[in-house]
Amino acid sequence: MIRTTQAPTKEGWGIDSSIRMNWVSAITGVLVLWSSTAWGATLTWVANNEPNLVGYRVYRCGGLPCTRESGASLLATLGKNETSLNIGTPAEVQYYFVTAYDSVNRESVESGVVVFIPVGTPPPPPTPGGLRIDSPK
Repeated sequence: MIRTTQAPTKEGWGIDSSIRMNWVSAITGVLVLWSSTAWGATLTWVANNEPNLVGYRVYRCGGLPCTRESGASLLATLGKNETSLNIGTPAEVQYYFVTAYDSVNRESVESGVVVFIPVGTPPPPPTPGGLRIDSPK
């Protein structure tokens, strides 16, 4: 089940994607990327409440497809109580996704992909599912 909503926010564009993770007990998450010129862009998601959750892994790609199998770079590994990551203000188009991992290091399926597009950059090709985020002008 993937539910996607795109709505403008005061700081930039926010994308909500409800993602069903592939674990014994299904989990749901929301992935949001918002931007402010003063603070940079922040990737945010809803906390997972699985009892054996250890944390989250945030991945970054310079193009599509953006998956672990296609060579995404691990950007950060965060604890279970951390549900956001400031990604700064990338100078180039960047794609991001998040996974959750448990106490035996099983990793969930990837969240939906979100894209950061710096001001003045031509738009990239559409992402799977049509998700797109523009930085504020």
